[in-house]
Amino acid sequence: MEPTTFDETPSPGTTSQAINRALTRALQERLSLDERPLWHCAPGQIVIAAGQRVTRLPVIVQGTIDAVMHGAQDRGLQTVPIQFGPGETVMLSYLFGEQPSTVDMVATAPTVLRWIGSDDLESLILSQPDLAVLLIRFLSRRLREVQGRERSWLERSVPVRVAAALVHIASDRAPVDGTWTLAVTHDQIAHRAGVSRPKASTAMKQMEREGHIRLGRGVVYIVDLKALQDKAG
Repeated sequence: MEPTTFDETPSPGTTSQAINRALTRALQERLSLDERPLWHCAPGQIVIAAGQRVTRLPVIVQGTIDAVMHGAQDRGLQTVPIQFGPGETVMLSYLFGEQPSTVDMVATAPTVLRWIGSDDLESLILSQPDLAVLLIRFLSRRLREVQGRERSWLERSVPVRVAAALVHIASDRAPVDGTWTLAVTHDQIAHRAGVSRPKASTAMKQMEREGHIRLGRGVVYIVDLKALQDKAG
């Protein structure tokens, strides 16, 4: 059977995530990814550490991986607003560069993945133009999306950032009796929102007083997701 090709021009509304998944489907077929071993990662586990040379890329079968960038802003960690999900290849932007990672790639849920060696992937892309075109489209679209997110993120207040972080975490979880249970600490919320821990804690205490969430030790209960979504904009 001839390998699937993906040479259609994406519509203006096509996301980088959709292009990534199209590229990954092609790679899965041409590199026989289903035959490769599965790796299991626990929530919070670093898949690729900042400073580590990227010699292989994760392909997510199940779960999610976030890019977390260390910075001095608000004396904490700043999470890059990029999350990878099932069917995506992580860190495509590091191909052909032989550069160390500038971020921690962190599993944010029980995650299952397979690995592709950078050399194998680069050789395949160079030999098959349709894959090269998809990679270029992905990188171009992802750059525009990140620039847009950075502009809007910097304009947001602390409560809006924290609300957006909580909504984002809850997006891949199912409620029980109308309540979303998030096993996250104040530090983790602060890192994801790109603010200091004291500011994140103050914002969440206000949300608790407003009846949107309940705070526990190492856990946040969302009782009014719609209110948080409205606050996050």
